Amino acid sequence: MAFSYERKMLVSVKMLYIGPHVSISKDISLSPARAAEKGAGAFAIFTKNQKIWKAKPLEESSIEEFKKNLARFGYSGNKVLAHAGYLINPATPDALLRKKSLDLLKEEISRCISLGLNKLNIHPGAFIEGEREDGIIRAASFFDEALEENNFLLSIENTSASGTNLGGDLRELLKLIETSKYGERMGVTLDTAHLYGYGYDVKNNASAILDDAGSLFGRNKIFGMHLNDSKAPLASRKDRHESIGKGLIGLDAFMEITASSIVQDKPLILETPDEQSWAEEIRMLTSAQS
Repeated sequence: MAFSYERKMLVSVKMLYIGPHVSISKDISLSPARAAEKGAGAFAIFTKNQKIWKAKPLEESSIEEFKKNLARFGYSGNKVLAHAGYLINPATPDALLRKKSLDLLKEEISRCISLGLNKLNIHPGAFIEGEREDGIIRAASFFDEALEENNFLLSIENTSASGTNLGGDLRELLKLIETSKYGERMGVTLDTAHLYGYGYDVKNNASAILDDAGSLFGRNKIFGMHLNDSKAPLASRKDRHESIGKGLIGLDAFMEITASSIVQDKPLILETPDEQSWAEEIRMLTSAQS
């Protein structure tokens, strides 16, 4: 797959790095070009199929080509927010599922390191049975084991907290991080649709919510964001992404977010459903900040 263009620079003077979660189909090395085609300043990927436990190791040729393409299109490794697979459950009480999840997370960390990436986004998991507190303790211990043999960063994503999923309340994520032995190497990814679904009124209070998150975690511990409008109503506990400006959150809130000093120089990832709208979404979110 050949690309004749060079990366389109759409980063504002305030250093906004916005881009989509792109496909790794055919070969992971093609992902930087796919992001550049949309005018992205940052992007996200899975390092393997996100819905399976086992995958072939990355080939050395793919790793080297991925790194070359990062450089070719002007991306640094810290502007790629890799996303862990969906099967991993850090909070599970099931011993077998915990082992499979831990083995998979360690593999994904290893893949990120080989690709020159310094952080991995991951959900905090579902506690399934018992108390939420039990799930927080299990998740913290899980992350401790994953981080004990490396110098890697984990970015814990907030959720809409459906069912027994942890991490709707940002204070719960803070407690998880503070419970971990390696909390200094853990931060958060703030997902706007998840915030809204849980009950944070991003539509009317975007700046205040970001400021509160910055105060709660420390600005340097907000490793990035997922910018998604929402099809689901406020406090619905549902996770339903919509294109920017077409959902219940609305464009004005996202313009507030991109104007915030808290998000400058961090990967801001679109997980919106219409790939054909990504370039326009990036343009909208960056142009008003130029």
